[in-house]
Amino acid sequence: MGSADNVSFPNPKERTPTILIVEDEALIRAVLSEFLQECGFKVLEAAHAAEAVEIVQQPVVQIDLVFSDVRMPGEMDGFGLSRWIKENRPGLPVILASGDIGKANTAHELCANEPFLTKPYDLDIVVAHIRQLLAARQTGV
Repeated sequence: MGSADNVSFPNPKERTPTILIVEDEALIRAVLSEFLQECGFKVLEAAHAAEAVEIVQQPVVQIDLVFSDVRMPGEMDGFGLSRWIKENRPGLPVILASGDIGKANTAHELCANEPFLTKPYDLDIVVAHIRQLLAARQTGV
């Protein structure tokens, strides 16, 4: 084993951004998670909003963006999760997605400055939106 002098710590400015995916359909969640990891992101997964809230509340976990489906099982849907995040973690960007195009108006009211994506979505567009929001958050725009 090497001495403590040989230990290198990562530069905090170079920390890998962490994306929390909230999606009840395991196959969609797995495909999105794998793609985002291939794009260089750290990914956490939740199957429903209550699980996402538990993850967000963990003091040792630093999440940079939440990507959530609107419709999911449980007492809280994606809109409820977005409201909870705005109240409890202001500044944490949320991207909502749904296969129901009719949800777009509600999503626009909740997330006027954040994208709403319809399923099936183009994974390259998902990554572009994520990078845009993370860059805006980093520069304070």
